Amino acid sequence: MEDYRCYRMSGREKLLCAGMTIGLAGIISWLFYRSYYGMAVGLFLYLPVKRAAGNYWMEKRKKDMLFHFKEMLQMASAALKGGASMENAFVQAREEFVKLYGEEKAMAKEFAYINHQVQLNLPLEQLLEDLAERSGIEEISSFSQVFGFAKRGGGDFMKIFRNTVNKISQKTELMREIETVTAAKRMEMNIMNLVPFGILLYVGLTSPEFLEPLYGNWLGTGMMTVCLIGYGCACRMAEKIVNIQL
Repeated sequence: MEDYRCYRMSGREKLLCAGMTIGLAGIISWLFYRSYYGMAVGLFLYLPVKRAAGNYWMEKRKKDMLFHFKEMLQMASAALKGGASMENAFVQAREEFVKLYGEEKAMAKEFAYINHQVQLNLPLEQLLEDLAERSGIEEISSFSQVFGFAKRGGGDFMKIFRNTVNKISQKTELMREIETVTAAKRMEMNIMNLVPFGILLYVGLTSPEFLEPLYGNWLGTGMMTVCLIGYGCACRMAEKIVNIQL
């Protein structure tokens, strides 16, 4: 099964990163340097762009997986209340999950694998621990540990299961609320990130003589490079500010 701790880009996603890099390099070379050499230097941005895009897509996949894992557990909890055994509860939960989200979701594939392995007499807690390790998601890891302790230690297993599911549900809902609250600020951040490019474009088109001293000489090139580095650091800092982690 797939290791979700690293993100493997498809050919389409790699082409998208290449297109973004070429577009960004073209904008930087014209706005900051007015030189084709800037385009050549800008192409070295492919690796940072690819890394940033990969991190974004991986985080998005993790959030989707956590939400779907929570949905699967809630369906399993409902099946347990109906009198099903733990193993059958996950079978019924997957069937309900597929009806809502389809077979292509990662959790549908994972629990199809888990249910198949359970039929081969592999312990359910061991399979959940394997999923937790491959997913790299803290909540799934915590659930698998609690689940394993409850199975081995006895006690009120149903109560422990429901309490764990409720805690995961609360955290996922809180994460979605935070994303909703910060959506407006993130939009403002994206707009502010584009402002420097807009200013350079406006001045370059309407009053190009104001920017002429910055092009075609080493001093101007150095100043524009310093400004570009400062701009990149500011964008990075703004991203960290709006990226709230629980």
